[in-house]
Amino acid sequence: MKRRKFTLVELVVAMGIFLLVATIIGTASATFYNAYNRTVKATAKLQNYLLIDQVMDQCVRNAIPFKWEDDKNDRERFVFQGAADSLLFAALRRSYSGDRGALIFVRLRLIDTDLVAEYSPYPLLPWLLEEEEDNEELYTREVLAQNVQAISFLYAERDTEGAVEFLTEWVEDEHDSIPLAIQLEIEWLDGHKERWLRRTAGSAANASFGNRPDQSGLEKETGRGGIR
Repeated sequence: MKRRKFTLVELVVAMGIFLLVATIIGTASATFYNAYNRTVKATAKLQNYLLIDQVMDQCVRNAIPFKWEDDKNDRERFVFQGAADSLLFAALRRSYSGDRGALIFVRLRLIDTDLVAEYSPYPLLPWLLEEEEDNEELYTREVLAQNVQAISFLYAERDTEGAVEFLTEWVEDEHDSIPLAIQLEIEWLDGHKERWLRRTAGSAANASFGNRPDQSGLEKETGRGGIR
């Protein structure tokens, strides 16, 4: 029996079909891989945003003017430190059976390229932070976001005319309470920026934690000395 051999034309056609199939498979694989990478990045970014939203809504929104005795200076001071690139404050939280109290003390700052939140049931006193910096037993640390280039805070206060202004730093001796609101801006390594702005609790003249002196000189009874 005589065997039939492939002609040159048939070999070229077969190779062409093979290359076409390989191209289709390669393109589909590359498309799937790129889509997977985009999904992973989007999921990570969403997770970052959810954690930051949670801290801003549950902690910053519930920040209160809480005082503690400063033994070194023999006076009471707010447990609050508002720097340009870090924030420390006291906040209300839900208290359950077995909890250590209805207050939580929070510090937000950047460590390398990680935005971290440090939580403690005990007061993190700004005037003792340097002495207790390495005592990790005082707090629990959570990484809120990675790949962060820089963070910055702005602090809202009313000026002498009653208008709201934003300050890059909160100097305790220049104010009689904590800020009316706090803004967090994050710059990521890829260059884009995101902002979160939350009003604090108990900072307005008519809030339940009121007793905030009227910075604008307006009558407190009108409620115009605080942000509504």
